[in-house]
Amino acid sequence: MEPSICVIIPSYNCLEYLPQALDSIWAQSLRVKEVWVVDDGSSDGTAEWLQQQRPRHPALHSLRLENVGPSAARNAALQLCQSDWVAFLDADDLWYPDKLARQWAALSANPDATFCISNYLHIDEQRRPIIDCFSYWPEYGRQSWHSLSGDQLFAENVVGTSTVLARTQALRQCGGFDETLRSASDWDLWLKLIRTGECVVEPECQMDYLMRAGSITRARLKRLQAVERIIDRHQAHHSDDAVDSARAGLARNYAEYYQEQGMFAKACAYQWQALRLKFHYQGVRHLLAALKGGILAVAKPARWAQ
Repeated sequence: MEPSICVIIPSYNCLEYLPQALDSIWAQSLRVKEVWVVDDGSSDGTAEWLQQQRPRHPALHSLRLENVGPSAARNAALQLCQSDWVAFLDADDLWYPDKLARQWAALSANPDATFCISNYLHIDEQRRPIIDCFSYWPEYGRQSWHSLSGDQLFAENVVGTSTVLARTQALRQCGGFDETLRSASDWDLWLKLIRTGECVVEPECQMDYLMRAGSITRARLKRLQAVERIIDRHQAHHSDDAVDSARAGLARNYAEYYQEQGMFAKACAYQWQALRLKFHYQGVRHLLAALKGGILAVAKPARWAQ
């Protein structure tokens, strides 16, 4: 028997991409029961376009909110959906045609599982491939794996929100997305969700994740601070090794941020902290790069921020 699946799409001024995202849903080999697009105060004609699409696609529903943010937008749709399963899709991402069917096969083989994720491909604005997610993380790229442990997820967040297919009841029991988090609320939810049941993995790429210009650096510090808060919140549920890995990753990201700002002393301090928590040779190269940047900055001279 086919599952009842609801797809939730938050959208803010994404009409340039939204039609392709929806087309990738209609092209699925596994039919969906309902699609909720939450228009979060768009000014690009999204609301009018969605109304035009309703006669063609009876499964399509829309909700208009006013700049509440993606977490609150997803939560609003989560309360309205009538399906047993929820899949998330961002308005600028695309699913491959068998994405849901392959994930449902994996979930059917693991009836106690709470959710399923898949690998995904980063692409640029010309739709050229960059790298798939699992290959970016060496621990995952070296193996064929079909489940994700809580410690793995805490150590390195490999979950792409647009790959998740999860039980509606479990998402609601976990409280949905934490709207008080200014960023990274998706990772926080997956960490809660994985404590309710197994996470199974479809190891092949099942979607394209668009890397839009400026999307990585936008609100970078805000995201790092949110990640630090999430680590503090969840660390009691995980092994010391997973906690060290998570904090090392956070330190590396802080180092990268401060190096980009030309604040090389802080960058070196965070790179050293990351190495102390979790040694790896790539970290040594990053530390040397930060030191070199600081030396060159002093020689110019430039800032050596304390």
